[in-house]
Amino acid sequence: AVHSLKDMPTTLPDKLVLAAITEREDPRDALIVRAEHKGKGGLRGLPKGAVIGTSSVRREAFLRRDFDHFKIKVIRGNVNTRLRKLDDGEYD
Repeated sequence: AVHSLKDMPTTLPDKLVLAAITEREDPRDALIVRAEHKGKGGLRGLPKGAVIGTSSVRREAFLRRDFDHFKIKVIRGNVNTRLRKLDDGEYD
């Protein structure tokens, strides 16, 4: 199974079939911050040097372009693991 069509090559290998493409869900990103940052204006309200976690090269590029004062760290794991890392103070 493929999580995202963007992870597929542009030319499919022989014998590989795209059997189905589901309807696209909401494509917007979500921002989850620690409690002390909640309600302070999202990314613009985070302090200089805030640690932002993402596993997306695209999101990292946007963040570096628009918020060069943030520290970007790769974050891995399922949703519960990522939330625990946030709660543990590894990310803002």
